[in-house]
Amino acid sequence: MLSIARDHGYQRNHLVSTIMGQVRGARTQHFLGNLALVHVPSVEQPTLRPMQLRMIEAAKERALELGFQTGVFSLGDREGGPAALARVLRARGVLGVVFLQPNSNNTTAGFPWEHFTSVQIDYDSPNLVQHTVSLDHHFTLVGALSKLRTLGYSRIGLFIERHKDERLVHKWSAAFRSFQENHGGIGHVPVLMSETMTSREFTPWQRLHQPDLVVGHVDRAVAWMKRNGREAPRDIGFFNLNWNERMRPCAGLDLRPELHGNVAVETLAAQIQRNERGVPLNPQTISILGRWVDGPTLRKA
Repeated sequence: MLSIARDHGYQRNHLVSTIMGQVRGARTQHFLGNLALVHVPSVEQPTLRPMQLRMIEAAKERALELGFQTGVFSLGDREGGPAALARVLRARGVLGVVFLQPNSNNTTAGFPWEHFTSVQIDYDSPNLVQHTVSLDHHFTLVGALSKLRTLGYSRIGLFIERHKDERLVHKWSAAFRSFQENHGGIGHVPVLMSETMTSREFTPWQRLHQPDLVVGHVDRAVAWMKRNGREAPRDIGFFNLNWNERMRPCAGLDLRPELHGNVAVETLAAQIQRNERGVPLNPQTISILGRWVDGPTLRKA
């Protein structure tokens, strides 16, 4: 029958085939395999952060929708490092691994990539080796600075803990300095970078440079400024670089952790379907754009 159809010029309609596959799949849920979500600890972040927990929950839900079961592991849980972890994963029949990277010190060195399909969330090194899902830090911050400028802020300062900027190959500070130099309109307040951000470092910088708005991860700065007679948003604005881990109501950037988890699992599932394992010949990055969130620490337009 197939040969007769071909002789008459009929061709397979791949769209119809896809639709019929989805219909048949809806009738019976098929288990496709096991995935692992692996936290890579660091000195600065030894345990999972709230944002990473949200990534994990979203990844688990998306994996279930695609027919996969997931387990959560940590490289800090057992002796033997990546090789020992890999033995556990293989014993449990894990096909693919998502690494959640909070550092850039090559902690995963020695992991036997050839046995697994893998993807990582965030960077583990300036030299890209694995397929990676990451926030587009540059365009996310540039877009936010443009909007902050339209709100009338003309002297904006960035403060950030050093390990957070270094882990991202200085993407936050580079985007900020680039905007100062190439776009203008936000003044030339120097970036404040400290190992651990406290009022001891922040307050002298704020008093010396007198920004009309500060951008940073640490929203305790709102309280520090208030103690110095500068209240947000009346006297000074505050914009959180990671609104997802805020400790108080504020404006900031939603870094979209759930989308990171969803995209990582979808990328992993696609690789498994193509039977791709090991270190990719051409590692790729999927960039996610953060979203602006209004809040009470900014004045109204």
